[in-house]
Amino acid sequence: MARTVGCLLLLVSCWCGLAAAARPSAAAGGGNAGFVRAWCAGTEYPALCDATLSPYAAAVGGSPARLACAALNVTLAGARNATAAMRGMAAAAAGRLPPVAAEAAGDCVSMLGDAVGMLRQSVEAMAQVGAEAEQGHAQERTVRFQLDTVRTWASAALTDGDMCMEGFRGEAAGGGGVREAVRGHVAGLLHLTANALCIVGAMANQTAPP
Repeated sequence: MARTVGCLLLLVSCWCGLAAAARPSAAAGGGNAGFVRAWCAGTEYPALCDATLSPYAAAVGGSPARLACAALNVTLAGARNATAAMRGMAAAAAGRLPPVAAEAAGDCVSMLGDAVGMLRQSVEAMAQVGAEAEQGHAQERTVRFQLDTVRTWASAALTDGDMCMEGFRGEAAGGGGVREAVRGHVAGLLHLTANALCIVGAMANQTAPP
């Protein structure tokens, strides 16, 4: 099992091209930036999409699969950051939050942790799809099934984030600035996830039968 996980992580790092782009520059990608911008134009938050993905344009090249993998990787990083922020918020406010707010914070941390797991699976699956396609081993029906699976996992992650925010809707849990603090940690993740879903969905549409 450990060897399998290690191989998956190596595949994700190398195939997605993010290891080489660990410190991307604003000018990275040259003409490939237009490819990223064109795909980002079809997302829910195109400015955010372009800002977060254009630094990886060189690694993405002209590959929708690499772009989707990069988008999912960026979203996974956002989920990890949101989880850590919410965990810190819950710990710092321990004993000071009303019981309903403390419970909502704990639930939120758990949901975001689930989202991290779902997004990790999405990244690994997307990396495998792309690697097989570039090696000429992918079959169209298999690719469509794998992309549907990726979308299912990413959609579940989006639902987890939404449910986290929902837990603070009422005044008892979200009053006193708590709701706004949670939104500050989680809203960005929701936007990244929505963009990644748009890109994966557009890629799936390209592989759909006529």
